[in-house]
Amino acid sequence: MADIDLPSRLFADREEPAGDRVNMYFKLNTIKAVLKALTPKEIETIRPCFGTLLDLYSKPVFSGKLAHFLLTRQLSVIKRHEIWIVFAGKPIRFSLREFGLVTGLNCNPLPPLDKSLIKSPPGVTPYWFTLFGGEEWVTGEMLLTKLRRSKALDSDIRIKYACLLLVDGFLSRRSYHMKIPKSHVEMIRDLDVFLAYPWGRYSFDLTMRCIKSRSVSQLAQATVAIQGFIHALVLVFVEAVPAVLSTVAAGTDPESGDDDPFPVIYLNLDTVWDLDGEEEVDVRAIIPSDPLQSGLEDCSWPDEVGDPCVDLILQQWEDGANFRRGMFGGGIRASDVQVDPPPRVISKSSKGKRKLRSKVAESSQSRGESSRSKKSKIRCPRPSTSTAEPSILEAVAAQIKAGLKEGQTDVFAHVCVELKSMELRLERSMKANISSAVSAAISDHLVVGKVLREVIGGSGQPYEPTTKDIPPVNPQTDLQPPQAVIPTQNTDLQNQQHPQPQAVIPTPNTDHQNQPFPQPQPQFPCNLNEGVLEQPDAEESVQEGEASSTGSESRSRSQQSEHANQESLPNGDGADSADGVVSAEASPMSDKFKQLMATVKPQMNFVFGEGVVLQGCDLLKIPTLISPEHPEVMDACVSVLRESLFHNNDPDTDSRADLLPCKFHGSLAVLYGKFKKCRRKESFEFDSAIIGDIAARFKATGTEWLTDIDSLLSPFNIDKNRWIAVHIDLSSHSLTVFDPTAAARRGSRLKPELEFICEMFPYLVRTVGQNEAQKNYPLHPLSFTRNTRVSQASTLATSGMLSLFFLEAYATGGFEKVLLVKESGLRQRAELLAVEMFEHCLGDLDAA
Repeated sequence: MADIDLPSRLFADREEPAGDRVNMYFKLNTIKAVLKALTPKEIETIRPCFGTLLDLYSKPVFSGKLAHFLLTRQLSVIKRHEIWIVFAGKPIRFSLREFGLVTGLNCNPLPPLDKSLIKSPPGVTPYWFTLFGGEEWVTGEMLLTKLRRSKALDSDIRIKYACLLLVDGFLSRRSYHMKIPKSHVEMIRDLDVFLAYPWGRYSFDLTMRCIKSRSVSQLAQATVAIQGFIHALVLVFVEAVPAVLSTVAAGTDPESGDDDPFPVIYLNLDTVWDLDGEEEVDVRAIIPSDPLQSGLEDCSWPDEVGDPCVDLILQQWEDGANFRRGMFGGGIRASDVQVDPPPRVISKSSKGKRKLRSKVAESSQSRGESSRSKKSKIRCPRPSTSTAEPSILEAVAAQIKAGLKEGQTDVFAHVCVELKSMELRLERSMKANISSAVSAAISDHLVVGKVLREVIGGSGQPYEPTTKDIPPVNPQTDLQPPQAVIPTQNTDLQNQQHPQPQAVIPTPNTDHQNQPFPQPQPQFPCNLNEGVLEQPDAEESVQEGEASSTGSESRSRSQQSEHANQESLPNGDGADSADGVVSAEASPMSDKFKQLMATVKPQMNFVFGEGVVLQGCDLLKIPTLISPEHPEVMDACVSVLRESLFHNNDPDTDSRADLLPCKFHGSLAVLYGKFKKCRRKESFEFDSAIIGDIAARFKATGTEWLTDIDSLLSPFNIDKNRWIAVHIDLSSHSLTVFDPTAAARRGSRLKPELEFICEMFPYLVRTVGQNEAQKNYPLHPLSFTRNTRVSQASTLATSGMLSLFFLEAYATGGFEKVLLVKESGLRQRAELLAVEMFEHCLGDLDAA
């Protein structure tokens, strides 16, 4: 009676289907590629996670036919997370415990993961861009290719590539072209968390769910596909039946055919079939445990169900029962299962073969006909008659049509993408032209008139002395311009190490000398309100991708409301908001800047390094606005700060940093299109002017990147209406953005704007190659991070000055000093910078 209670077979004894193989999606040469790519120290780093999986070449190779043989000899059990097979009349268990014993993987329960471990939090760049840059998706084959060229990778990147390949390209592969999940990429940001995860249970659950989902009719087919790591079933069978190891032999890798230090071990399947027919074969129903192996402390499942039949097998095994073939009965005959006929291979040419589904007579499809008669009809050769020719021609024609249709689809999609890209470029160009025209018209009719009225009529300019504070005018002294020397030498950086900027001043108008008092000239003839942006309400945030148009419309709204703002508060105090004041409370103008305003005339020209020329109105406008439409103003400011940083001899404030002008990144941007098309990017040729400027800077300062300089700081123009600060950390291979206008665009939308720097800069460092560190600089893209903890600008007008002083603060005190930069003290520092720029060109302001 006890024999009746034992579970029955899926297929009747000796009536199992003679299948061909199990189709798997993993490849054993993945292990060989990982072992060849990693150093011994790196292998020991990941060995605690992947255990004996790295020693897989010391065990028999996977056999798809043997796996099919074992799956068709299952017992019918209702357990959700284990199967039992019968070999030589004796049962063998395959559960999570056995899976962990043969793979050495951690099979403990899956821990609850914090959402931040599998998805980047807001404001943090996804780790995907650090590992794969701009790749939209990555497959296991792509990772395998990257590892085979591992010499160009850092050790940390190489280890993480190998871990992702072992998990998603080997243990848990679902298809031939499976994409690496982005959640796993984000998890591997912390390598310790990734290595501590129980990947054994993760892989086994996928494998067992796939096995349980295969019906009897699917198992009766010639081939069946199994996801996950089905090779573990073969390894458990080898451990349970030691006699099969006597039939092994060593050879070359069947997937590569090359002799290498990892020869595979294959089984003689004919001997295995013979052992299955014998009665006296030593079979272990449950393979023994390894007391030294960890990760198997808890192999239970919370949703597992009980099965009395399985309990009876375990009880008889503990009692030492001798299982026999007749104890497991039942099952269906494979010949009674309706399956599709196998494909008939017709030789077409010496280049390849083509499969056609055999057409069997309707009478052969009846249920009563035996399987042997069906096979005989399928395999019997047909007479070569002309009736087969039309079917072959039709098949060839169908393949040609399908190929043409697929090609037309690809061409159509490519054309659509190009047209859409052209449309977007034209739209951005038109918006920029319209915005410039509108800004120019508003500047001519509103702003200039307003400034003239305020200066001439004495209505009161923010941070400008009122009429009663203006000192008396001396016609003999005020009309004389400050002495300056017209430059006669070439200001090219390559011709002189330290160019001395000069001021070029036109001859003053002699008509003024005939007047008793000179007519007051407007101090700000340029557009002071350009770039002012109204802050979005709580219910109306700034939309991404529309920052340019939003800036234009807001400038128009702010300019139209200037007169209303001035009338609302007495003495012109309400004009602070319209002119982009950086503080809610008006700060008094410094005496130095008052003196600068009285000295500088709008007609004066100030020549800085690298051919940058500013007018007097540009210099006086710096404390109020650095317009993104005039990057030469920003480069002039950077030039002065750069020189002061170079002359800083205090070792306590030396942060190994250097400032770059904003035009530096612009010169890289124009080369990005050619860089993307270049297949061998190591041989890409950068513009000789870029390399020459960098070499001239090295020679002038006596410093070099990576040996003396670790941080490169520069302002960057976004959407032509705001500024951000860009920090390139050469030592950590990263790019950080200090964004004072975080509400204008999300970090995910900002990253593509700077992608060309992340991808091109490592190759630029290699091309410069002034020292060994530069010649061996890693070539993978810089990681991208946006820092929004810095002070935020209330208007777009102050984004330029904030970004500039972020760079100065980092160069002199690191990130801690950047956090101390506040908008409230910006005006005073900007006025001081304007004075420094004047004295940089003409010397002491008091002497002028």
